[in-house]
Amino acid sequence: MALVATASLLLVTACGSTEMASSGNTAPLSSVKVTPGADDASDPTVTFDSPLVATETGAQVIVKGKGDKIEENQNIKFKSIAYNAKDGSLVGSGFSGEPVTLPINDEFKTQLPALYETLMQAKVGSWVAMVEPVAEAAASSSESAAPSASPSAAAAAETVVVLKVLSTEAIPEASKKLGADEVKKLKDEGALPTAEMKDGKPVITIPKGKEAPAGLVVDVIKEGTGKVATETSTVSANYTGVTWSDGKQFDSSYDRGEPSEFGLTQVIKGWTQGLTGLKAGTQVMLSIPTDLAYAGAAGAPAGNLVFFVEIKEVK
Repeated sequence: MALVATASLLLVTACGSTEMASSGNTAPLSSVKVTPGADDASDPTVTFDSPLVATETGAQVIVKGKGDKIEENQNIKFKSIAYNAKDGSLVGSGFSGEPVTLPINDEFKTQLPALYETLMQAKVGSWVAMVEPVAEAAASSSESAAPSASPSAAAAAETVVVLKVLSTEAIPEASKKLGADEVKKLKDEGALPTAEMKDGKPVITIPKGKEAPAGLVVDVIKEGTGKVATETSTVSANYTGVTWSDGKQFDSSYDRGEPSEFGLTQVIKGWTQGLTGLKAGTQVMLSIPTDLAYAGAAGAPAGNLVFFVEIKEVK
């Protein structure tokens, strides 16, 4: 889901070299021109004939990079800027912020085949364009297997996004869930976060001078007696989340006054792995490493995260 949301901020192309790599329907992108900014923290200047109409996905390299070739099973770091396809107005830009990281893996290939194929022909430093019409984006982000009553009607693209690949790196081996003995050792050393209930809400404290654990920590505070959650269960839970680096809260169902309901296949990996096997009624502290959290998704809290979770119901 985060992949598709980020991908809808990735589109553009320009006239230029005949050696440009492309995939899908790139004809609607032929009028787009891009002039890079002064540096990678500056917005480029982008122009195109508007309205730009595209009813099929397409992607193309606008400016060829001079760095290493992009390979499968790498993380790419990029920045992007988005424009309204109808009138050319600016929608939003990420060039002044930190780069976004996305894995070039099978999930990416399945959800965004045109962009995937284009990146496989590109190098670091390339400016890449993609057009993904609304109907296709909605279909690719849906995880429901329910049949549709009628096929989706074709829809025109609403956004044009300029993407520059800044760097690549190997996808690190996934962090593992720590065993009970490892969790106990960290707890005895005072190296794990704690939570105290105040006015009916958990207040999480990050241990001073301690590094975040290298793996997923599932620290059960109170064990429940209800139904056991599986990795495909739907659960209702109250929770509060903070960042490990500064202990600042970024989300809390307690503040909203009611539990949240979600499927364990639809959340970050740290929640799927951390809550699977726990019973309704359980209170648990989850210390989640970056790769099992949001992994650099745009707009999401960065780095290692800590959650206090109280499972209210397992369905």
